[in-house]
Amino acid sequence: MSSVFENEVIKAIKERRSVRSFLPTQVEEEKIKLLLEAAIFAPSAVNGQPWFFTVVQNLDILSKINQEIRNIMLQSSDENLKKFASKEDFNVFHNAPIAIIVSGKENSQSAQVDCAAATQNILLAAKSLGLATCWIGFVGILFSSPKAQDYIKLLKIPEGYKPLWAIALGYTENYPQTVPERNWNVVEWIK
Repeated sequence: MSSVFENEVIKAIKERRSVRSFLPTQVEEEKIKLLLEAAIFAPSAVNGQPWFFTVVQNLDILSKINQEIRNIMLQSSDENLKKFASKEDFNVFHNAPIAIIVSGKENSQSAQVDCAAATQNILLAAKSLGLATCWIGFVGILFSSPKAQDYIKLLKIPEGYKPLWAIALGYTENYPQTVPERNWNVVEWIK
């Protein structure tokens, strides 16, 4: 479905895909700053802006987080998590050179919704800048574990914020071009 009103924003929304194959190339700092600016301009309830972003470019720390999440998943009673983590090439960040950890203010009623809006802004802005992303929910496993505080301290996340998820970020050679089938039967017009 297209329209005469389609523009670059609509195009980015329609073309953005989750990418799970990244090049080891670092992203220019100026592009990362633009992504964070886009996030900070997201809407939030009563302009609370209950978010905090941690940009992790240190590959040793990304590897350490990945291994910790893998260990937790392998010890899980959930067979699907165990199966996923037991893959030889398991990497929660899909080998991206950067992860942005998105944390929400713990005393904010709308932190999850507001942080989701900020995350979507990052994903769309990244697409518009030629970058690839993947929204990573599995980091929540680590930040709900007994080791959460160790990693919150390692990542310098301020007191009063809880890490919610991450965004894997980088360049790719294989940006998905196919559009998964959309369910169009989800709208009711009442006029």
